[in-house]
Amino acid sequence: MRTDARFPVALLLISLIVLPGCVTVPGLAGAGPGKEVSGVSVNLVRSSADFSLSRGCVWTVAVQVYNHGEVEARNVNVQLELVDARSGVVRDTMQVFAGTLAPGESHQVQVELDGDCINDYILNAYPILV
Repeated sequence: MRTDARFPVALLLISLIVLPGCVTVPGLAGAGPGKEVSGVSVNLVRSSADFSLSRGCVWTVAVQVYNHGEVEARNVNVQLELVDARSGVVRDTMQVFAGTLAPGESHQVQVELDGDCINDYILNAYPILV
């Protein structure tokens, strides 16, 4: 009976180790930079998926907000959306304040977005000037 209990526990441990490596991390929608508003663009720096027992699958996403215009961009926010690649439904969204960007200046923003382990996602990221 003792060996019967070890098999499900071993299977659970193996799945917790292997499953996080099987999920695909989101890429920024479209090729190259994200949507552009008034000389401000958002570029994907990195994204990674992690699994926790309390939150499930969590995607850590880092983006660079860059002002390539000729004037200062004030009160720049970044809208980040984790979108299901098949259905187009937004799974999680977050708006983050990036600050004021002088011409040629950039800031990096990092957030955690919640998703499901079985779905493929894309990332929509675009600046909002308030």
